[in-house]
Amino acid sequence: MMRTRRNQPLPLLEIAMLTAGILFISPCLLAVLNAFKTLPEIIQSPLAVPKHPTLDNFIYLFTGVKLARPMANSFMMCIAVILSLIATAPMAAFSVMRRPMATGKFLQLFFLAGLTIPFQIIMVPLLQQFRLMGIQFTYFALLVHYVSWGLPLCIFIYSGFMSSIPKELEEAAAIDGCGPVSTFWRIIFPLLTPCTVTVVIFWGLWIWNDFMQAFIIMGPRSQLVFVQLWRFMSDKYVKNWNHIFAGVVVLSLPVTILYLSMQRRFIKGLTAGAIK
Repeated sequence: MMRTRRNQPLPLLEIAMLTAGILFISPCLLAVLNAFKTLPEIIQSPLAVPKHPTLDNFIYLFTGVKLARPMANSFMMCIAVILSLIATAPMAAFSVMRRPMATGKFLQLFFLAGLTIPFQIIMVPLLQQFRLMGIQFTYFALLVHYVSWGLPLCIFIYSGFMSSIPKELEEAAAIDGCGPVSTFWRIIFPLLTPCTVTVVIFWGLWIWNDFMQAFIIMGPRSQLVFVQLWRFMSDKYVKNWNHIFAGVVVLSLPVTILYLSMQRRFIKGLTAGAIK
């Protein structure tokens, strides 16, 4: 009996976790409820269940606010950044992990240092550099920033998993006549699938939801989803909270579906290098 009681979780801990979960999910539920209401109904009772649910708010997003183009732009930016990271980060991690001890350790520390630098420190020099290069306020500048900003973490994730891959696989491939590039893409890269899924989910979520860095690098005229939603919300003549709530729900759906459909592989990729 004593052992059973000890193995049971504390009720206070369960209550605290349940309370924290409710606090985190309550804004999402509030947005979903008000997305199907009219503006007078929201003003009258924002916490009540909609009496007459309507889809007019969602229709207005694509006819009045015209969010279809910004959503397509953000989606293309996510694809471009993720493909760039997948094409560069695994090869960089492979080179770092297979270098001699002193050189490899130095490069590991060099890339890890990139994780400690806040964006606020490099913000002004970065904008000046883009201005001197003539690419300020362009999608290419934002793409370069996202890729360079994501490389340190991606290399760290790939390196942790790659250290568990035995070198005998590479030696066997070399005996069969494979060069370094062929060995990496045919033998090593398929084994990095959990890490690749983690990179896709993590950076897909972050780039889609990013507002601050996209706003700073591209300006308020940026045709990305959350910058456009901010412009709609910041208009002093706009008080249509029903449209704003509908916009929040629509823009949250893609990343929510992506994470829920791949969350197991995401967690496996984060812990793969630590448990092997």
